Amino acid sequence: MMVRVACLAGIAALALWPAGANAGFYSGNDLYDSCTVERGRPEFFEKTYECVGYVAGAVDAFNTTREANGLKSCIPSRVTVAKLQDVAVAYLRDHPAERKKSASNLVFSAIREAWPCGKGKKK
Repeated sequence: MMVRVACLAGIAALALWPAGANAGFYSGNDLYDSCTVERGRPEFFEKTYECVGYVAGAVDAFNTTREANGLKSCIPSRVTVAKLQDVAVAYLRDHPAERKKSASNLVFSAIREAWPCGKGKKK
């Protein structure tokens, strides 16, 4: 009886264990949905701001990581947030099979594809 209770307790504990489904809070599908909501929909402005804010934050994180490692940003200085958003959305549109991955990783991939960094570029 005691073994049975211990087994049931173990199974219950495993059911509560968090699953490692996604490395981020936001998937590429979530970001794509936010960034492509149709104008005229009630949630259009909210989702548009959500998209712009997410992309800008991810790019800032990308550049901060590069800077922390002694590398400069590869994004041209005159690039606008709207252009960063366009690049990210195009990448998500063109890579639907990848959209289950974390949105931040996909934004990083989009930026690296649009503005590749040369090896060893330092500040």
